[in-house]
Parts: sequence; structure tokens; C-alpha cells
Amino acid sequence: MKLYKIFGAMAFLAAAVTSCAVHDPFADKMELGQVLPTVDWEQNSVLVKAGSVATFKAKYYTTGDKQIDHCEVWAMITRSQEATATCKLASSLGYTKSVASSDTVRSSQCMQTYKHSDAVWDGHEYVLTDSFATSRTLAPVIWNSPTEWDQEKFDAYYPAGFQEEFCDYIVNALTKDSTYYNDLRNVYINYDFTKEKFEELNAKYGVSFPTLTESGEKSDAWYTTDEVDHYYYEVVEGGVTVIKEIATPDLAPAGANVYEIYKSSPWLMCRYSDNTGGKITNVRREYMPYWKDLISSIPFTGWIYNTADKNYAVSFSRTYYMLPDFRVYDTDGKVGITSDNKEITLN
Repeated sequence: MKLYKIFGAMAFLAAAVTSCAVHDPFADKMELGQVLPTVDWEQNSVLVKAGSVATFKAKYYTTGDKQIDHCEVWAMITRSQEATATCKLASSLGYTKSVASSDTVRSSQCMQTYKHSDAVWDGHEYVLTDSFATSRTLAPVIWNSPTEWDQEKFDAYYPAGFQEEFCDYIVNALTKDSTYYNDLRNVYINYDFTKEKFEELNAKYGVSFPTLTESGEKSDAWYTTDEVDHYYYEVVEGGVTVIKEIATPDLAPAGANVYEIYKSSPWLMCRYSDNTGGKITNVRREYMPYWKDLISSIPFTGWIYNTADKNYAVSFSRTYYMLPDFRVYDTDGKVGITSDNKEITLN
């Protein structure tokens, strides 16, 4: 997946290629059995600062009556990107969404041309010690844990739909059942929902849940106790175990096991379970749409804000790589190309 739109034509390297042909003479000129210049080179670094030069030492020669015409450095540019976001508001969920891509942003093209007269004959072969330029526009990009939110940067670095997919996953995970009960409770308590939002949802669902906005008050509103309020028993209907709530134990069918339900917030069922040997608490299924609507109102930035470190839990990195080769042309247009080429990371 590409992380954002590739801006056209890679204009930032135009100056580097104006003196060289774009077509590949290796493919155009090579014939089976032809005599080509013999060429090798040593690259002095595989890590180069973008905008500076990469140095090398090339060695080459040709045989027979052939003459060397000139040399060139060609290079392909690739890019690697990774973007992540981590949910901080619902910490137990431990959700991080990541996307990554690696693509070629410029096919192999001529970077620089060298005159054969610049090389020195050492008695065995020609030696050319020189360099080629890299572009400052290929500097790496890092955006990590910003303290101020920048939507323009986010839109440039992250793919369309990332925020929506991130939020949808969290909302669905917290409200599909009570697996993340504690996270849902903590989101309700810690996020700054407005009184108007509670009133809107109360009207929509025909309930009278608290419209409190202070964290301490909301914590008191979402409560459980050890006080027995009523009872339940279980039956199997259509292969599924169903809970039947009753006011008193004597209302259960003969032989049914009866368990306690404790007094709690109206949207909760806090009950005794033989499976755990103690209390378990769930959000009542009929009220889960209310809570789904409520937490769906939290924006992307609300989910990723780290209140402890006062920053946003996003991280983006972009790195460019250059794969160069050295080419030697004779006066007939035949070309020899290095095969042992090292990828350069631009930093």
C-alpha cells in the first residue's frame, strides 16, 4: 500500500540527469559475443547524507583496437515508508495500526558523466577517483510523537481512510461484547464527553443515564456492589445458554441452579458465576448500542493522545535508497557495467 500520493515526475533530480540520455544503452547496444569494456569499482560508503556526494574509485579497460569514450554513473531511487498509530485511551486493548510500503520512485537513469581524460592509467587499467551528487530532497522524514497535532502532516504521511479504520476497530472491539469491559469503563470515565452528548443519546435510546461530565462523578455512576438485588438461572434454548432473571429464587423451575445478581449501574449485569467462583460484570447487551454511539463520537486524536507524556502516539518514517552502477562506453557505443553494486541509504 502506498502511504500517500507520489508527486509527479521527480523534478528534484532533473538537474542531475539533463546531461545524460534516459534510455538504457546497455539494452540498446549489447550484442551477443561482443567485446565490452571491463569495469569494476569501489564505493566508499553505503550511508550518505542527502545533498552531499558519494565518492568512488573505478577501474576499467578495454581490449583490441577499441577506445574508451566516456563513463557514467546511473542510479535507481527507491523509497521505504512506515506509519503507525497506537491507542492510548483504551490501554488494555493494546492496539497499534501499522502500514508500510516500499516502491521505486525513479527508474535507473544517468546521474553524472565523466570524461575519459579524467582517468589515470596505472600500467594495467584506467583508474577514476571521483564522486556523484545526491539530492537534498531525498532526505529522510521522521514524524514521531508530536506534542502538537498537525493534520496536514498526517494527511500527507498516512493513507486515506487510516483514521476511520483505526477508530472503527477500537469502537467495535470495545462494544462487540464485554471482553474489554474495563477499557470501556475507563474510556467513559476518562474522556471528556459533553453533557449535550449524553442528553442526545438518552433521548435517542429512551434511557435516563447520568449526564455527568466530571471523571470522579462518572466513576461513581459506573458502580457495582456486593448487595444482592435479584437472581437468575440458566436454560439452553436452541443450543445457546440463556440467562433468565427472576425476583426471588422460588420463581426458578424445579431443579434449576439459582445465582445472585448484585446491585449495580442499570446498564450492567453484575452476577455470581460458578465458572469463576465469584463475581463477573458485563454490559447488558441491550445497552451496548448506547455505548457504541457514545465512544464513536471520540475523534482519532482522542484515542491516540498520551496523557502521561503529553503527546500523540503516532510515528512516521520515510527513507530513500539509491542503487548506483558505473558504466564505461567505448567509441563504438558498447558499454560495460559494474555488477557488484552496493545500495546507498540516504540520511
